[in-house]
Amino acid sequence: MLLFSSGPQMDSPLYGTIFVVGSMLVSVVGLLIVRRFVNLDYLKKHLDIASYFFLMIGTLYAVLIAFAIFVVWTQFQDAGTNLEREVNAVGNLSRMSAGLPEPEHSMVRGALLEYVHAVLEDEFPAMAEGRDSPRTWAAVQKLMDAYSSGTISNTKEQVYTAESLKHLNDLSNYRRIRLFTSRGTVPTLLWYLLFGGGIVLIAFTYFFGHESIAWQAAMTAALAGTLSFSLYLIVAYNGPFDGTTRVSSAPYELELQHVTERR
Repeated sequence: MLLFSSGPQMDSPLYGTIFVVGSMLVSVVGLLIVRRFVNLDYLKKHLDIASYFFLMIGTLYAVLIAFAIFVVWTQFQDAGTNLEREVNAVGNLSRMSAGLPEPEHSMVRGALLEYVHAVLEDEFPAMAEGRDSPRTWAAVQKLMDAYSSGTISNTKEQVYTAESLKHLNDLSNYRRIRLFTSRGTVPTLLWYLLFGGGIVLIAFTYFFGHESIAWQAAMTAALAGTLSFSLYLIVAYNGPFDGTTRVSSAPYELELQHVTERR
């Protein structure tokens, strides 16, 4: 569902501002409507009951939204760490290829360059759209074929090949983790609970019946702004590789320069 995705249009600063300010305005309009049709004495009569449910629901919702923010932020940090490990594996393969004879060395270097280009030019844009990259899958297979097609003639080449295969397996594993985490963590049902709980929590503030409607409107707007900004943070960090807030591809770009210069 578009509302619960974190695409480029959903986590931009403009969208965040519109979402937060719009939530504040809607919450105030809702309060004015309630105060227009419901008697103030009636609201005061039910203040104790409304306060009890507000406190109970507010406590549960605070725990829920804090947990969701912690999960998506942790996932975002882990995605960045995993990407750095993937890039380190690329660098290790590039350095280890120097110990291979020709034509294996040239084949590995060419396949490695193709893999890095495929990740930067095709896979990062594909992850931003929730897709896989067939070009990168083919580049991975080409890299594996470069090692399997070579011949080992001495102990030195055997050591370099064995160590390179370990790094190649690590590279493949880190890439799979990157693809898995790119799809986000928060399920649709939890999105319903997060947004629905926020609406219910704001609605309970309408029944407090403060003498000054201006002060009550200000408090309601402040609560709506805080909740909507928290939801915006969850949307922004839910997809580590899409939207405006995303894990940078800078480590891969830097390693591409190193692999290109290394002979």
